[in-house]
Amino acid sequence: MHKIGAVAAAACLMSLAATVTPEAAKAGIIFSTADYTGVDTGEYVVSDTRYFGVAFTLDKTTQIAGVGGQFGGYPSGTIFAAIVPLSSATSLPSFTPSEIEANSLADVVFAAPSATTDLTEKLDITLSAGSYGLVFGSGAFGADGWGGLGGDNNSIGSPNFFTYLSYDLDGNSWETASMDGARITISGVPEASTWAMMLGGFAGLGLLGYRASRKGAAIV
Repeated sequence: MHKIGAVAAAACLMSLAATVTPEAAKAGIIFSTADYTGVDTGEYVVSDTRYFGVAFTLDKTTQIAGVGGQFGGYPSGTIFAAIVPLSSATSLPSFTPSEIEANSLADVVFAAPSATTDLTEKLDITLSAGSYGLVFGSGAFGADGWGGLGGDNNSIGSPNFFTYLSYDLDGNSWETASMDGARITISGVPEASTWAMMLGGFAGLGLLGYRASRKGAAIV
């Protein structure tokens, strides 16, 4: 009975290790600029003339599952969210705002809500360790509206925000921004290989236990 149980457990775990995917783990927030309060109706108006972004850094390969934040107020049409590369956690994008479509690693278009909402939009991409920017805007990727990014949340640390304002200076450049209370979030799950290695390790332990029991039985 003990031998059969050990073999069955090991086989089950090895099967899980071979088939596990990132979706097998529950996606959770891995980056947030502020804790949600739900008391705002949109302070920073995202549009085709005003983009808002924030830098984030990953210390290992990560499966991104969604992006979002607290939105509410000023809705009309659609806006976009795009992940772009950055050279460091404190740098601005190396391309101009008008080139965002050509430099996007992943993007999604959605309608911003009118009621205050902590929103997450599905966006699937695997990112290597490094620094990136998450940008919200309109007038690109087919987005043609605007939406309010809330500003009365409880800030976490000192996020590196940046913005683009079409009627500022040359009208096609990025600059750092102060966005106290803006909530921008990124959701993700562990890399698939991490789960496979973990379950594979459990399966290995199961087989070792089975072999040990066989050896013990032979000695007796």
